Amino acid sequence: MSEEKDDDVISEEVLYEKIDHYLLTFGTDRSLMCVSELDGFLTALGCSVQELEPDVWLNAIWGADEDQPVWESTEQEDEFLSLVLIMYMETMNSLLFGDFYPVYLEQEVDGEYTLLVEEWCVGFIRGAKLIGLGIGGDREFFDEVLAPVRLFGTEAGWDKLETMVTAEVTFWRETLEPSILRLVQHYHPEMQTGTKNKETRVLH
Repeated sequence: MSEEKDDDVISEEVLYEKIDHYLLTFGTDRSLMCVSELDGFLTALGCSVQELEPDVWLNAIWGADEDQPVWESTEQEDEFLSLVLIMYMETMNSLLFGDFYPVYLEQEVDGEYTLLVEEWCVGFIRGAKLIGLGIGGDREFFDEVLAPVRLFGTEAGWDKLETMVTAEVTFWRETLEPSILRLVQHYHPEMQTGTKNKETRVLH
């Protein structure tokens, strides 16, 4: 995002803080719970052959019909929608121009920081289910490219991770982003997919 001192430009830090506030305040157990989950969810939408109408995926952020938030004001609702649409456009543009770097959480234990990819993968799985990602077509290909995100984003995957040594977990973690890029390019070969920046956005 631009770093220009412009009153109309919101910084990434403020954007993420505001979205997190709304998700935590109005979310339920069936809602996306943080910006990292939302970024994974939006990335999955970017793999869709056809662009979904915002009403479809915006409602899916919260879960079922009964989970939709009861806003305190129209201004509050409008602000949330504006913030999410900004993030949606940023995510789509990052995929389009090959600057893909996911938004991960970071955990500190005894002074050491570890990236947490689980929340991002949980969100991606939610988005993948919404668009029917991997249904039909080359089953072997989809099983291969979705293996890392299923490992870190599902309960069955977490059970498998518990049985793995550190080197195995690291291997699967390092295959996550290349696999997602292969998936994006499968649906959108015109996209300039790549990891030229080799960065991630990290939420502390």
